[in-house]
Amino acid sequence: ILREGFKSGSRGWCGGGIYFAVSAQATNQKTIGPESKKGCILQVKVDVGKPKYMGQYCDRGMNGQTAVLDQGFQSVTFDPSDGQEYVVYRNSQILSIRRYGWWLPDAAVKDAYWDVPGR
Repeated sequence: ILREGFKSGSRGWCGGGIYFAVSAQATNQKTIGPESKKGCILQVKVDVGKPKYMGQYCDRGMNGQTAVLDQGFQSVTFDPSDGQEYVVYRNSQILSIRRYGWWLPDAAVKDAYWDVPGR
């Protein structure tokens, strides 16, 4: 991610997109899927623009272009009962990334910022 940027997933609660929790604490409950991994925390500045509010349920088959962007929204926000999330469908909405390597013995990268590739 730090070298090449985020890639939209092909599935998820709100279809294929890039998903973000609103706090570091919320990520503990969200990393429970079989393909989820635990590790470092990435603090990401995201331009959510005008979000579409979906409540607790989203359409898993949503396509960002037709379900969100073509309706005048730039993102989706929803709470599947374990904390608020935001979903963006364009990598260009990622503005900056900061890595917290709290689990690493070498914490020198703790306060480092990385530019988003291609920006």
